[in-house]
Amino acid sequence: NGKISPDGKYLVYQSSKPMQISAQLLFLYDMRSGKKINIPFDRNISSTAWSQDSKTLYFTAQSNGGVPIYKTSVTDPKVEMMGTYDEGLGNLDVSKNQLAYIKTEVASPYELYVSDLNNKNEKRLSSFNADWLKDKKLSIPEKKYYTNSKGLKVEYWVMKPTDFDPNKKYPIMLQIHGGPTAMWGPGEATMWHEFQYFCGKGYGVVYSNPRGSGGYGIDFVKANYKDWGDGPQEDVLAALDGTLAEGWGDSKQTVATGGSYAGYLTGWLAGHTKRFAAISSQRGVYDLATFFGEANAWQLVPIYFGGYPWEAETKAILTKESPFTYVNNITTPYPIIHGETDLRTGIVQGEMMYKALKVLNRPVEYIQHPGGTHELVRSGNVRQRIDQMLRIYEFFERYITH
Repeated sequence: NGKISPDGKYLVYQSSKPMQISAQLLFLYDMRSGKKINIPFDRNISSTAWSQDSKTLYFTAQSNGGVPIYKTSVTDPKVEMMGTYDEGLGNLDVSKNQLAYIKTEVASPYELYVSDLNNKNEKRLSSFNADWLKDKKLSIPEKKYYTNSKGLKVEYWVMKPTDFDPNKKYPIMLQIHGGPTAMWGPGEATMWHEFQYFCGKGYGVVYSNPRGSGGYGIDFVKANYKDWGDGPQEDVLAALDGTLAEGWGDSKQTVATGGSYAGYLTGWLAGHTKRFAAISSQRGVYDLATFFGEANAWQLVPIYFGGYPWEAETKAILTKESPFTYVNNITTPYPIIHGETDLRTGIVQGEMMYKALKVLNRPVEYIQHPGGTHELVRSGNVRQRIDQMLRIYEFFERYITH
């Protein structure tokens, strides 16, 4: 991913240590002297672009729920942020006098913008969504935070139902992200439609960045090492409790859903708490030893759990940390959803959970999308994305009263 400066004097590149939880470090390489210059920045960079005069490096990086633009000088590698955490910028390019980028914000996802080189005097060039949305009513997330038992500041966002009435009580949907190093926030685009849909249907929505999420530095990312279950559960439930503490949510009318690692965590919640009226796992991981064998993300097992399933100490951790271990505790109504050709988190584990819950005579359904991949709810088949969202809504409505 290296890019040479226009004058040919510098190469910018990222480096990280393999097979361990590590930050992607940003470096400049001086092609003349052979000297490496480390740019001190504790976030993962998503894109880089050089100024035309080769004096300034611009880049974008996930941070605190947004994806701002940053810049640094080749002569003074201090990082300056340009923008806010309330928007996400990507596909960055730089001309002599302008920055060009795609911006997502709550008011409108995915539009093309240009600005000056200081990210001021911004101008929107496209209207893929803006014109359609200008007369629509949206739910705007409110940013909150709490401090967890590790002393980490965990940010979360609360979205009230679109037609909110302070005299009514509403069901609350806990939405959980995957990764586990993904990050959600107002600048994250992939879930924009689903959050707004459920708010439009009368749900409050809360989502958070629990320990292990990206966007908050390497210590935060490492905070779920050998702890994919209990610790992150504490954080996501605290976000739900913080939302309920506002007084407009109904604590007996809560639901939860999430995909990939969040499919794991929703499966964990199902086996560890009875507080939800219904819960749904999407493309999840449920047995970590099986995950090692069937998934193209198998490296997460040694990276996060310190070894391999045939090693006694690691095997004990994997068993303890696997949602399938607690399947007999699950009584919450539970649809399990998977894509047929998902190579990131294969279908076997979802089928194991479903079969076990059917044998136990628990309220469970299993939905498998023909040809569906791990990208199902983000960039997969549109009809299947709609179908999945509607299936989750229909199932939850069986157990929710408005």
